[in-house]
Amino acid sequence: MPPTGSFMSQAQNDILALNGAISAFDEPDRQPVCYTASVRYPMPVPAFDDQSTESFERGLALYEAEADAAARSVKMPAVTLSLFTLENARFVIDPDAYGMILDADSRIVFEPSCFSSTDLLSGTAKHLPDMPVRDELDEVFIGFDAAWTHYYHWLLYGISKTSIADSILPKSVDLVIPDFSVIDPDTQRPSFTSETFEASLDLAGLKNRVRRTGNGIWRAKKLHFLWHAPQMPELYVSFARPCRVFDGMDIQYRPDLPKRFYITREGSSDPRITPEEQAEIERVLKDEELEKVFPEKLDFETQAALFRQAEFIMAPHGAGLANLIFAKPGTMVLELNRQIDQPHLRNCFYLVALQRQLYYSFLDLSTEKLTAPLLEGAIARLYEARLRQWPK
Repeated sequence: MPPTGSFMSQAQNDILALNGAISAFDEPDRQPVCYTASVRYPMPVPAFDDQSTESFERGLALYEAEADAAARSVKMPAVTLSLFTLENARFVIDPDAYGMILDADSRIVFEPSCFSSTDLLSGTAKHLPDMPVRDELDEVFIGFDAAWTHYYHWLLYGISKTSIADSILPKSVDLVIPDFSVIDPDTQRPSFTSETFEASLDLAGLKNRVRRTGNGIWRAKKLHFLWHAPQMPELYVSFARPCRVFDGMDIQYRPDLPKRFYITREGSSDPRITPEEQAEIERVLKDEELEKVFPEKLDFETQAALFRQAEFIMAPHGAGLANLIFAKPGTMVLELNRQIDQPHLRNCFYLVALQRQLYYSFLDLSTEKLTAPLLEGAIARLYEARLRQWPK
């Protein structure tokens, strides 16, 4: 193994050199795995009369979706999920580039690498960070991405893609994941624990199937990954197949858990709710008899059971809502969203709600002042929508 540190041998320098980026769709070797047709879905349940949907529609446009505000509907694009295969490729286990994939010509394959360091993807950096160069593996699958230490990315992408690969690839293929111990908790601050990591693998039936790898650049004679077209990452949850992964998990019924609750981020460094807004929320929790839940205090199976048994969920935008993937059809969801460093809403959880057939509503707290009456009215509208089976 070449040495690490500030000095690199010429051989290692050549291996870590980058030669631009390409799209996965420039590579001819891909096999369709599943397909979803273009479908017209309902817009969110209006939280109040004449609610503006402009920021919501701007977010949807990124997914090539067409919103019709007058008809209260959204036309989602047709999406195809494909298995891509590269010969003599490499993948990276490193904080700046977890899951980054390079082809035989040292070009970054953009789509599965899209959450990696912007310097690497933009071409500003001509080399990967200095790291060990590992042994060559025979045949591997990579399902995690550079943001895998975030709960949403690990659960909805890492777990489900690896599970799908397990069902379509021979058992001789190594299903590669990072060893959780590669995380530096002081600098990377993962949004979930090693216990959650292990429990998610166990419930997905992957714990004894995956190959855990340490930091470094790994070579593979054959490398597989899944991606879709259109290529926005969040469109992956448009498919029913990832949902089947989570529906298949053996989650035991928990009569002690609430069916109507509020997911709080009060313990987070980024609560996304101001103290003034939290005071209004507290009034509603009391009046509506909603239980406050701190997801970081719950183990993985408890979180899954909580959402699977839910009737009504209210939460600020955040990774805890990734658990909507467990929710049963007809569950009501009120997302307290806001424009975060972008002039539009992030609508990834609306996409999950569509696939799970949930009643979904939102408030854009960038433009709407949160008050207890506003919240109570939005909750009442969700219940009314469900009673009349909105939309028809």
